[in-house]
Amino acid sequence: MKINKILFISDMHLMYNKQFLGIDTFNSLGAIVDDICSSGETFDHIFLLGDFVQDQSEKSFEFLNKKLKEIEAPKSFIRGNHDIKDTLPINGYEEINDNVEFNNWIFSPIDSFVKNNIYGLVTDEEISKIDKLLKSNREKWFVFYMHHNLFKTNSPWLDIHITKNYKEFVNFLSAHENFKIHISGHVHQYSINNINNSHFYSIPATSAQFKKNTKEFTLDQKQPGYCILEINEDGSHKMTVVRVKGFFGEPDKNPKTY
Repeated sequence: MKINKILFISDMHLMYNKQFLGIDTFNSLGAIVDDICSSGETFDHIFLLGDFVQDQSEKSFEFLNKKLKEIEAPKSFIRGNHDIKDTLPINGYEEINDNVEFNNWIFSPIDSFVKNNIYGLVTDEEISKIDKLLKSNREKWFVFYMHHNLFKTNSPWLDIHITKNYKEFVNFLSAHENFKIHISGHVHQYSINNINNSHFYSIPATSAQFKKNTKEFTLDQKQPGYCILEINEDGSHKMTVVRVKGFFGEPDKNPKTY
């Protein structure tokens, strides 16, 4: 049975010569890329889920391009709420991504970016496009990827920045039998929620990790990470979380809004 391995990376928040919430994000992303390259794994595609550069500096974008070049696989990017430049200087970045197909699977982007806001939104136009795509490919299984999350983390300070119409959108997606997987970043933590036969994942950040189930803005002590999705011809899949070893700074004990 044919198995495809897909890599998901998110929330780098790169800052040149400065820490992000106590984390050296150049160092942590470097460790992530080194771990991927030394793993011996071959990946069919890499999806990068946004919030690439925090300080918007040329040095940070140069570093991002340099590190991503080391991973030999096709790449697709999605804009996060901190990706505020009108044109992102990332090699290979496209504002509108093509769908990517592997055997019986289709990977399709969802734009949740709302200019000048932290929260996400999936527009009616985007939903209509997705509906047509699902209905015209009933024999295929779908993976949708976007920046913003669709499930709450039980941390009020974080949940105010969720996709605004998340309930309606989750109900819409899970009503389609050929929808299988949704993957997002934004919340800097791994989670999985299942509805019917569909699975909704959020993935770790390559930078600081956010703690769920907390009343105030709290950072987690968990290591930076990324995810590997394995998809099979029969419609089954496996998600693996990989966290890298090393010291990348001490997470701020009383972090301020960033």
